[in-house]
Amino acid sequence: MKIVGTCRVVDALSEWGTHNTPWRAKRQVSDASEGADFALTYYSQLVCGILALSPFGCLRGEISAEDIPLLRLYDGTLAEEWATKIQSRHYVRAMVDADREVVGPLTCVCKGDATSDGLQFSPPFVIFDGWNRMAAWIQHGKEGKTYSIAANVILTKSRVSH
Repeated sequence: MKIVGTCRVVDALSEWGTHNTPWRAKRQVSDASEGADFALTYYSQLVCGILALSPFGCLRGEISAEDIPLLRLYDGTLAEEWATKIQSRHYVRAMVDADREVVGPLTCVCKGDATSDGLQFSPPFVIFDGWNRMAAWIQHGKEGKTYSIAANVILTKSRVSH
């Protein structure tokens, strides 16, 4: 994963909520705080799981095809396994067949450490949001359409346990 910047955990939650409100709640959000509120309420069980891991920072990254073996879903499923399983679902198929790149950011968690050199991470990257987009992105790669996908990686003191 290529690190392209940092952000706050609340920024990652805000982008998660802002991305999903149009299709989950059938409305647009008006500002970042409304996106964060949506993530905190609609996805409260998932956010609770992230908070239980003691988050302490967040990185903005670009995931490339080489990173696929390091990707897991929060239920422990390997990302590539999930992508193969759901590749024919209408929603995923529509993204794969579209003549455009699949966009992120995915919302991920990874055990990390704050060192004198900055924030460090120890994969796997566990995806909490963006499963279908990730599956379509992987399918694009299998079809020869290779590009990176953006991710917000919430660094935590503990690993996700399955």
